[in-house]
Amino acid sequence: MEGAAVGVHFDSAHLFLDLSDGQAVSFPLDWFPVLQAATAAEREHFAISTDRQQLFWPEIDEDVNVPALLSFQSERAGRHCASREEAFPDWPPG
Repeated sequence: MEGAAVGVHFDSAHLFLDLSDGQAVSFPLDWFPVLQAATAAEREHFAISTDRQQLFWPEIDEDVNVPALLSFQSERAGRHCASREEAFPDWPPG
């Protein structure tokens, strides 16, 4: 899976990465302890790098590498998951 980040949004348990191809890819928010502990206002104040490969939250000093997330998402999508726990393994993968 490849794509350029165009946005990010959250629900109570997930980070949703919005991509330039129209997809939104979700990740468990507990993979990102700093973002999980942040307020909604802090999460909403982010920047996207000019190459659209990095996300930054300056107020909480957090950054996320988009290609790294998407490469893990591709691995996860390629295998059969029998349960919710398997669908969202511990991050980072061991």
